[in-house]
Amino acid sequence: MEILIDHDKCNCKKISLCSAVCPYGFILSRNENNQMELLKTYKQFCINCGQCASICPTDAIRILKNKVNPLKYDKKAGISKVQAELFLKTRRSSRTFKNKLVPRAELEKILSITKWIPTASNKQKLKWLVIESPDKVQELSRLTIEWIKENNISKEIIEQWEKGEDLILRKAPHVIIALGKGDYFWSGAEAGIALTYLELFAHANKLGTCWAGYFTKAANYFAPLEKFLDLPEGYKVFGSVMIGYPVYKMHSIPARKDLSIIFR
Repeated sequence: MEILIDHDKCNCKKISLCSAVCPYGFILSRNENNQMELLKTYKQFCINCGQCASICPTDAIRILKNKVNPLKYDKKAGISKVQAELFLKTRRSSRTFKNKLVPRAELEKILSITKWIPTASNKQKLKWLVIESPDKVQELSRLTIEWIKENNISKEIIEQWEKGEDLILRKAPHVIIALGKGDYFWSGAEAGIALTYLELFAHANKLGTCWAGYFTKAANYFAPLEKFLDLPEGYKVFGSVMIGYPVYKMHSIPARKDLSIIFR
């Protein structure tokens, strides 16, 4: 990676902020003129995380690979601790959805927040599969039911399906699927983080979501379902959520079990 430092703008003469926040701080150091530089010997360690550019108060640093400059924001515009706590506590799973499609632009906006999740060494390996058609969503439910039947998992779910009730994907209009490389150790963790970001941003945009557990399990073990999904080579399903406009609004926050915490 290549970092360009404008020495006319840089005014860190004593505290090297960019080096202090860099995951590999040794790759940034001062030259004989006491100016910050990316040490060419170590530039291969740069993971393009942007921490150095974000911390620089004078905008002296530019990462050449990035086509867009860091986003400046009003630090006073954040939400309070009380608001943050209430927002997080009021996110609920939605299992009933209106018969109304979410515009593609809205789905893209909801997905866009996942670009900012933390990923191992900033690799950003996730891909997304959006099942946009309700008919295709129902086919995913049908194939998942076939997997449940084949593995004798839950006769109650099958009974409800035969009565016209979909307990797999809840007749949601859309399903969003997180895809990760099968041989990449962090795929599961990063998919979980990304889907959490997605669910919270959906909540902020008045959309309902719910994890699609049975489908996610079946997706990697049932050949007909794998064929239907037609995933990119080397990728597996590491998580999925139903998404749509919720039918019902919640009016209170249910209780939770006490935390089990061990301090050492």
